[in-house]
Amino acid sequence: MRDIEASVAFHRDVLGFETKAMMGDPPNFALLTAGGGEIALNLHDDPQVNGCYIYVTGVEALHDRCVEQGATVTYPLTLEPWGLLNFVIADPDGHKIAIGEQKEAPAQT
Repeated sequence: MRDIEASVAFHRDVLGFETKAMMGDPPNFALLTAGGGEIALNLHDDPQVNGCYIYVTGVEALHDRCVEQGATVTYPLTLEPWGLLNFVIADPDGHKIAIGEQKEAPAQT
């Protein structure tokens, strides 16, 4: 992350994470938690754009929250053929975050 405080605010305000720890002055590391999961954010001058996947309960409500908070949705809320309802957003550094919930049993082939 280029700006830990901005990234913490994004994950808190858009995704509902809580700050568990922040280190440095100014901050260069943060540990966030939500729903029993944790995510670590590290300061880096040139962060690589890669992705992560977060499984949730209540994906529709979280999608609505992301849209209301102005998050950049890069893949719309979609029910995939394998029964996963998901969407993708970009954080302030352009990292892709896929968020989904299993809604139906995967189709048998």
